[in-house]
Amino acid sequence: MTASEPPDGAARRQLATGRDDLLVREEPLLLVVHGQQLLTMRTPGRDEDLALGFLLGEGIVAAAADVASMRAVPGDADAQRADELQVTLRTEPDPLARSRLARTHEIRSSCGACGLADAQTILEATPPLLPGVPRVQSALVHRLVDELRARQVLFAATGGCHGALVAAADGTVLGFGEDVGRHNALDKAIGQAARAGADLTRAVAILSGRAGFDLVVKCLRVRLPVVVSVSAPSALAFDLCQSAGATLVGFARGARHEVYCGGERLVP
Repeated sequence: MTASEPPDGAARRQLATGRDDLLVREEPLLLVVHGQQLLTMRTPGRDEDLALGFLLGEGIVAAAADVASMRAVPGDADAQRADELQVTLRTEPDPLARSRLARTHEIRSSCGACGLADAQTILEATPPLLPGVPRVQSALVHRLVDELRARQVLFAATGGCHGALVAAADGTVLGFGEDVGRHNALDKAIGQAARAGADLTRAVAILSGRAGFDLVVKCLRVRLPVVVSVSAPSALAFDLCQSAGATLVGFARGARHEVYCGGERLVP
């Protein structure tokens, strides 16, 4: 990339002052899963990771191997047609998966809870976490937060996107994502890790913003047991993590962090 070329996911625009600035790209993507259409606004790039992470995080598939194929169909701005990603599963979605697809006509930060009267049913049919696994050194939490920031090239250029990182308990980075949507960023990180065959049941997720329930539930559905946020969790995120036996860490900044629940996984 030369000095005149924006990083992937950014676009150059001229401001009213005449100065050029880099802005994060935000464009539509239509996911078609066995005839069900789902629309999201995302930062283009790595749509396959985004789709797989979404399907796993929504409990529509249980493993990357459940996806038979993905076919990208470029959009047409003149015809007002969005980019499209056609996803074929190896088997027809079961009734629970179809109900979840039906609730998510749009992929957004509120997805996963639409139409649910009881928040606990969000985790219906999700296998339990491995108790006390993994054991994570407290110092690693801060190293991973620093690693996330170092990888956020798009945020450094635009200041307008979120980031997420998935790592093993030894600090090995398994997946990373940046996107205009915070849930999309996590989907990309989970999708990249899953496509590489990573064991998410022994992994750690690092979030660039707050730990809302929509991000926490994605982690719990893929049985990712440790969630770290640089900001605060919501009350529902706390309740879900505590109920599931997950570890929830907030305000991971500098040399400090706050353990909200599941502290037995953290060791000095």
